[in-house]
Amino acid sequence: MSRNASPMNETRVPLRAEIPYKGHFTLTAAATEMVYVFGGALHCYDGPGGCRKRGLFFSRIQPKKAIFCPLTTADSDAQPSGVAHMPALEISVSTSLAEILNEATLDFGNYTGKQRFAWTRIPALKTPPCTCLRSIGASSGKRSPCLDDQNLGFTDLKP
Repeated sequence: MSRNASPMNETRVPLRAEIPYKGHFTLTAAATEMVYVFGGALHCYDGPGGCRKRGLFFSRIQPKKAIFCPLTTADSDAQPSGVAHMPALEISVSTSLAEILNEATLDFGNYTGKQRFAWTRIPALKTPPCTCLRSIGASSGKRSPCLDDQNLGFTDLKP
């Protein structure tokens, strides 16, 4: 490690997550760092909830039937030495979500006034996501609560 490098900077590399037999998605440098900060594991899944038919959720606890995604560097110019010191990260997705995540981008940042993970790009979607980026699919109706209004962070699954 160089004299000016810190362990946190070594975790700030964009990563490519391979979804076996489905494609891949990209974790931005900020998302990679926050997965590390939150314990090194992140499970992405969908389910009912939100202002659209499918809500997008994140958990630190891995469910029994997860698809684990091997990680490689997303940036071909990234130096291998920066990744060699990176702690092991574990990313998985649900089977239903894996179908639509090819070429998607997962980011961590300030979205609608909240610091959180968000899928900023999902090319397979036929309809645009909710403006909060937490729900996808057809509208659930005027009275359906937005997931941001519920102030949900991680929705940890039971092991």
